[in-house]
Amino acid sequence: MKQIVIKSGEDIVDSWVLSMSELLPEFKILPFNSPELIEQKEVSYVIGWCPDADCVNSFPNIKGLVSIGSGVDHIINLDRLRSEIPVIRTVAPELIQRMREFASMCVLSWHRQLIPILEANKSKRWDRFVSPLASDITVGIMGYGGMGKAVAELLTKIGYNVCVWANSSRSNEPYKYYSGKSSLSEFASKCDVLICLIPLTEETKGILDYELFSSMKKGGCLINVGRGLHLNEQDLERAMQEDLLSHAFLDCLYPEPLPPDAFAWTIKNSTITCHSGASIPPEVGAKIIAKNIRLFEKGLYDGPMYDSKLGY
Repeated sequence: MKQIVIKSGEDIVDSWVLSMSELLPEFKILPFNSPELIEQKEVSYVIGWCPDADCVNSFPNIKGLVSIGSGVDHIINLDRLRSEIPVIRTVAPELIQRMREFASMCVLSWHRQLIPILEANKSKRWDRFVSPLASDITVGIMGYGGMGKAVAELLTKIGYNVCVWANSSRSNEPYKYYSGKSSLSEFASKCDVLICLIPLTEETKGILDYELFSSMKKGGCLINVGRGLHLNEQDLERAMQEDLLSHAFLDCLYPEPLPPDAFAWTIKNSTITCHSGASIPPEVGAKIIAKNIRLFEKGLYDGPMYDSKLGY
């Protein structure tokens, strides 16, 4: 019987296996470390978060590797994955909606000063907080894929000014649009809030650095829902100490899970949200991935795939 192997966190792998088994009964669904995984030639797909490409390569008849998430940078030894093995990225309206909600929550929490309000509550202080209108605030979005576009649209509807930065140039966009490294500083200079939603590549590692923070409007806010390696943590701490930024929401860090003694926990005026931005429960993710596999089996899948030339 054809098999699908699932690699995920130990606390949720059983839920993934159960959900996928119900949705794809024609496959035998097994966790990655299952003792039943003897006939490697029977494995058709690996579904994974942080799977090791060297292990994936060991399955001679594998049809595809499915990333649990829109990114692929979590795949260990990705550069060694056999070139003929396609990598299916998981992007769906459910994930995009979750990111819209999360990014808006962070922007509004900073704008309407929710964190100092909560601090005042702890001390039973009747402090009142006056905030500017959304129309007085500019939110810059780094990355203009499906999630970036959705976040930009919702924040615009709320009333914020939005500008966008991406690697590739575009025309006729509804927002002030910047492209390429040469325009990054000018883009940042317009931002009260900066949201990182770009893919992680060799070129974007460490892009959230002191130079970028120095270019932003003083006292602004950083929201990193990209990847942990986008951020230079020491530079963020320096920017906080110098009051260049007033707060940071850090959803993605490196490594994950973040160990208790990690430097990031100590960064001044930061809120760590533990990679919750577009996180989906296994029951929801399984429906999306099962549908994608059925389409892929029929040669009808037209969703996002990993492109080694682009790096994402």
